[in-house]
Amino acid sequence: MNRMTPLEIQRASFPLRWKGMDSDAVRALLSQLAEQVEEEARVRGELKAQVARLSGEVEEYRQRTNALNETLVAAQHTAEAIIGRAEAEAQRIVSEAQALADRVIDDAIHRAENLELIIGQLRSRRRAARAEVKKVIELLQGFIRDDEAAEEREVQVPSVALMRPRVREGQASS
Repeated sequence: MNRMTPLEIQRASFPLRWKGMDSDAVRALLSQLAEQVEEEARVRGELKAQVARLSGEVEEYRQRTNALNETLVAAQHTAEAIIGRAEAEAQRIVSEAQALADRVIDDAIHRAENLELIIGQLRSRRRAARAEVKKVIELLQGFIRDDEAAEEREVQVPSVALMRPRVREGQASS
């Protein structure tokens, strides 16, 4: 059966029969049916338009979702790359810092060893200087002892008597 339009329903005609139906009542019913079919066609058209609009929106949301997913994946890859570079840079910095610390420690150890050598040399020089000072002190003490002994000898010999004139033999009886 072919689909009928509301206008075809309103214009439909039926053969007349004896004891047939009230044609005004049939016309009223057909008119009412035509209005209902027309209303349903209008609603169906609105629903189709709404379905088309919603399908478009769904497709747009799908595209946005795909774009967001792609963006998220790209952002994740970018973040992973940045984190990787940051970790590599951090490792490089730590390695450089460790190498610098090792050099500083080695330099400090070398300087400490040099200082210990210098301190040892200074201690040795101090001992040598102390021994020299002791020798000088002993020498000076020897000079002092010799001077004291010489002074004692000088006290025993009168020094003024040496300066008295000698008596000469011809002058003795004056």
